[in-house]
Amino acid sequence: MVLSPERRIELNPFDVDAWNLLLRESQARPIDQVRGFYERLVSQFNNAGRYWKAYIEHELRAKNFENVEKIFERCLVRVLNVDLWKCYVFYVRETKGHLASFREQMAKTYDFAIDKVGMDFQSYSIYNDCVTFLKQQEVKGQYAENQKITAIRKIFKKGLVTPMANIEQLWNDYCSFEKSVNPALAEKMISDIKKDYLNACKVTKQYEQIVRGINRQAISIPPRGTTTEIKQAELWRKYIQWEKSNPLNTEEYGQYARRVIYSYEQALLCLGYMPDIWYEAAFFQQQAAQRLAEKGM
Repeated sequence: MVLSPERRIELNPFDVDAWNLLLRESQARPIDQVRGFYERLVSQFNNAGRYWKAYIEHELRAKNFENVEKIFERCLVRVLNVDLWKCYVFYVRETKGHLASFREQMAKTYDFAIDKVGMDFQSYSIYNDCVTFLKQQEVKGQYAENQKITAIRKIFKKGLVTPMANIEQLWNDYCSFEKSVNPALAEKMISDIKKDYLNACKVTKQYEQIVRGINRQAISIPPRGTTTEIKQAELWRKYIQWEKSNPLNTEEYGQYARRVIYSYEQALLCLGYMPDIWYEAAFFQQQAAQRLAEKGM
């Protein structure tokens, strides 16, 4: 006997495959008819970035901007899913262009996104989009031009010390940028950051090895003791321990702690029903807060 997805969910509210079948059906229908379904979905899987994103994108297709903003308010800061954050940046860029304060609002949006998910291995497009946006801004006068150059340089430098996919492309763009600003000074500006960039490149390659096999798209459900679950938990622990080993050799403790905490946050998006990981994350945060307080930071 073949059970309907709805019946499967009645029997097991964590049947992700059944929810996904209903999601596909819902995406083809008008949002007004399926809003209730999305609410059930994000209520059941409260930290699933891809489900929040699917809900937002459906409202966005119907141009329900007020609803979109309310949904972002409910999930964005709490669910540090890089694709959800890219969706947020896209939303602001595509819908706020008519505002007099657009330039300022967009700059703040990029800063916000980089602050929250700029450590993510898949954050390249956020840095790249931000640089492109800043370059496109027309300014008058040398002072404003210098400010613009400084703002672009700051974004490049944040990205170039962060292990990420496409870091080489960001580096090539940065070198071209400095040569276009001042060919005479370019070599010095580039050499000043090259050591840190090469370090980030080295760690990027290590990262790719360490996280191989991790399913970052996994939806958080209560553990059932399957081989896949056990393996995923092991892989996440291995990655967290690697971050704790300080592969970047970061001298600033605050930055080191942020990377470790981010690794826990990412793990908990997939393993949110594992109390031992919550406990370890809370313990590390407490230790980090204590150490930073002692340093007066």
